[in-house]
Amino acid sequence: MDTQAICNTLEGKIRGKPVAISRFLQQPPAGFDGMQIDPCQILRHAMDDGKRVYFDREHQDCVHGAYITGVHPGNEQIRSGRLLTDYIPVYNLDAAHTFNSGEYILPQGTVKGFCAAPLDDLPATMEVEWIVLVCTPAVAALAGAARAVKDGTRPDTAAGNSFCSDLFVTPMLTDNVIVTTGDMGGRMNNKLKESEMFVIIPAKWADNLVSIIGEIPDVKGIYEATRPQDSPYWDRQKAKAERASGNAGAQQALKKYGLEVSLDWNDDALEAISKAPKFVRKMAVGNVEDYAEEQGLDTVTLEVVKAQAESVGMGKFMSKIGGGEKKGGLIGRLFGKR
Repeated sequence: MDTQAICNTLEGKIRGKPVAISRFLQQPPAGFDGMQIDPCQILRHAMDDGKRVYFDREHQDCVHGAYITGVHPGNEQIRSGRLLTDYIPVYNLDAAHTFNSGEYILPQGTVKGFCAAPLDDLPATMEVEWIVLVCTPAVAALAGAARAVKDGTRPDTAAGNSFCSDLFVTPMLTDNVIVTTGDMGGRMNNKLKESEMFVIIPAKWADNLVSIIGEIPDVKGIYEATRPQDSPYWDRQKAKAERASGNAGAQQALKKYGLEVSLDWNDDALEAISKAPKFVRKMAVGNVEDYAEEQGLDTVTLEVVKAQAESVGMGKFMSKIGGGEKKGGLIGRLFGKR
């Protein structure tokens, strides 16, 4: 992996640092500290605190997670699945046992333990097997294609399963990208916000993140290529062009911000949209103007821009738009403007 290129590409687009994960079969690698924590928490300590950490049978604080990862024999309640039926009555025993057997766990003794390190601080002795990102669904939608762009294999997705399975077991068995919400324990242990999720990427596919997230797609081109000839989109584009030709405000927006608009925009709204990378600006302007027309408005304000974002589920990501954030504000961070 080109770890530096991956880290540079992901900077500002994910939470904390991308984390490298590796198993060890004998002794824990030099330069790592064992921690008595839930196994999945090694992710948070590497991601948020920049630590090199590991867990094994002696260094863990969750017998269930240690059992799933094959480093602890567990107990009868865990092995039988009663752990779930005793405390989550909706599970029947057969279903609960399935979750604690077969493809969801590693056989005892398969590994000694697992270690985690920030991808930008790897010891020379660590051979990275997969990396983990915590990010918004918008970034996960891109990162999840890390393998698919090369051989067409779609990512595995997971929900309602133990996050220790997703984080440590499935990557060993499938060698595929995993996009997962994580379970309640995994999310709590790693302090995920409601807007965050996990993406797990085998090392062999990780370099593709640089191209997927770092390069500039032709967003408007893709959209227009999918519109049929009789699409209302083309009528709207013609009407906008005619309206813009006689609009002095449109000429000013083009001159000052390089934005092609057809309605009247105030400066705050124009400044906010201008912070987006060039490859999404035309699309953003069009979407906002369509929204304004639907609402019967003839002037676009910053509040209209925010309301349009909220209407398509992007409100949380745009909540600070125009708030003077450095490096292009939240729009820039979301789409990669640095």
